[in-house]
Amino acid sequence: MRQRGFTLLEVMVALGILAFVVMGTHQILDSTIKAKEASEETITELESLQTTFRLMDQDFSQMTKREVRNESGDLNPSYVLHGRFELQSQFDGIAFVRDGWTNPISLLPRSELQAVGYRVIDDKLERIYRVYVDALDGAEPRSQVVIENVEELKFEFLDDKQKWQEDWNKKALPLAVAVTLQLKDTAPIRRLFLTPGNGKEQQAPSSSSTGTGRDQQGVEDKPQDDRDRGSRR
Repeated sequence: MRQRGFTLLEVMVALGILAFVVMGTHQILDSTIKAKEASEETITELESLQTTFRLMDQDFSQMTKREVRNESGDLNPSYVLHGRFELQSQFDGIAFVRDGWTNPISLLPRSELQAVGYRVIDDKLERIYRVYVDALDGAEPRSQVVIENVEELKFEFLDDKQKWQEDWNKKALPLAVAVTLQLKDTAPIRRLFLTPGNGKEQQAPSSSSTGTGRDQQGVEDKPQDDRDRGSRR
């Protein structure tokens, strides 16, 4: 019995079907790879945001009233250094002193205070810090990139009257700090961080006191006592 082979038309049809299947499989594989990469990028971005806000929470929650001297030896007028383009930032920049920088039994040649700050350089959010609080040695602060692709960074401060201020020039710590962070192709994210402050500046003690008034009253009463004793004699 003679075996009949495939015709040219049948071979062409089979090749066309195979090419269609291969093309469809390639598109599915390509879409899966792109989805995986996008998912990993999103997860990395979320982890970076979590790290950023965790660091900010640790720093803002341990703000302290420590005056800082600049390279000239002058004291800064506020406990919080803040402003647009401060610290050479593209947007807002902020610097302050925090407590709680662990130094077990003072093994390291530094205190437990740390001068920290946040700024944006080349679209990268940096956390900067100094080993020593005062900048008298003229050394550049150390920096750590915490997140990239930043399009906006803004700080606001809650005062003792429960009102948000865009600038903070008081010689006091705010009640809270609001941070607005916007990354590329995303909506702005706003987070609130409580501080140990109450937003009130310390009042200078009055020159007169209740004790002084009593002393003056006692001085005024003494001659009267003497007159009374003289009349009794």
